[in-house]
Order: sequence, then C-alpha cells, then structure tokens
Amino acid sequence: MSYYECNIHAFPDGSDSASRLALVAKRLGYSGIIISNHTTFGKVFAADAVEHVKDIEVTWGTELVAKNPRDLRLRTNALRNQVEFLTVHGGLEKINRAACEDPQVDLLVHPQMDGRFLGVVAAKTARDNQVAIGLDLSPMFYLRGGFRIRWMKTVNRDLALIRKFDLNLMITTCAKSHFDLKSPKDITTMAKLLGLEEEEVKEALSFPKTILELNRKRWVCPGVELL
Repeated sequence: MSYYECNIHAFPDGSDSASRLALVAKRLGYSGIIISNHTTFGKVFAADAVEHVKDIEVTWGTELVAKNPRDLRLRTNALRNQVEFLTVHGGLEKINRAACEDPQVDLLVHPQMDGRFLGVVAAKTARDNQVAIGLDLSPMFYLRGGFRIRWMKTVNRDLALIRKFDLNLMITTCAKSHFDLKSPKDITTMAKLLGLEEEEVKEALSFPKTILELNRKRWVCPGVELL
C-alpha cells in the first residue's frame, strides 16, 4: 500500500522546511505527504526545494481556518481551484457542520473541542458529501493523565459515528516538525490503542492518495468527467 501523511505544516506554520519534512517522511516509509499550512500563515518558505527530493510525492494543500460558516463557504469557493487538497480546521460545532455540508471540502480535522464530539448531524452530512474525517493523533504525545483519557473517550465516540455511517477516515499527526512525524508502523500501534483495527489504519493512511487522484481529474459537473 502507498501511505500518505495528509496534514503536515511547513515553515512558517511549522518549524521545518517542506523539503526536510519530505526527506524524513520518505525515510519513515511514506509514499507521499500533503503540506497543508493554515490559511492564517503566509506562503511556504522555499517551496521549490521539494523538487529535489526524489521518490516521494509532495502535494500542496491548505488548512482553512474560518470565522463562521459564511466565511468558510466563501473561502472554500475561492481556494478550491488553487490547491489539490482542501482541509478545514474544525472544532466549533457550526464549523464542523458547515465543512461536512460542503462537497468541495476533502478533509475535516480537529472536530473535537472542549470534550465535544463530531455529532450525528455532521456525520450524516459528511457521508452524503463524501467529506473525510481526520483523526489527529498528536494529543497522544502531549496530553497526560485525565486530559488524555478524556480525549480518548471523545475520539472513541467519533470513531463509533465514523463506523456507523461508514465515513472516510484519514489519520495524521498534524506534524509541525520532522520530530512530530511518526512512521506508519508507529501510527498503527497508537491507533490500535484507540480501538482501530490494523486494516482500518492501513485504509486511512492510503485513502489520501485516492482523493488526490479524484481531485486531479477534470469534472464538468458532479459525476461527469472530461476525458
């Protein structure tokens, strides 16, 4: 299988250049990475340098940070044709729902905030609009004690909804440094602690490639491809 890290942040959003992140990701066993800096940051520093990194696919995306649902819709329409992969930074219920209602969105990350979970309404709309849900494993590294336990309980509730509505899942560490990157083997081990099966993890890590292939096709309208 071809494994992809679907939500990496390069300098100035993160602390490392895109080329260094690509080199480390290749060494860890990834076939590709998607660099999705938050829209609140500027352009990626020295982006052209990734062209010299061979044997790994580097895709440019963005993680949209929106103030409200109207802002999200307007910026989604503006960004969709500028990037190959469009992620929305969730958390607030109204942002989660707006992202799941928009078929132009590829991925919703960080849907949890203050112990809240994805919710049935957002899950149903994500299924109807084929919006993938991102599982960010980074809290497993920096949370401790009761905070980590509460986060794991929230994630377990989201995973139950993902399975119930057969939603598309992607797994990421949302790395901002090459130290944050974890190998597919390590991610599989951590995801199992949350109750995921090994085959589910493999599918989640390989699913970004499927979305990229679909996004690169030319669509006249939904369901009609220009050959």
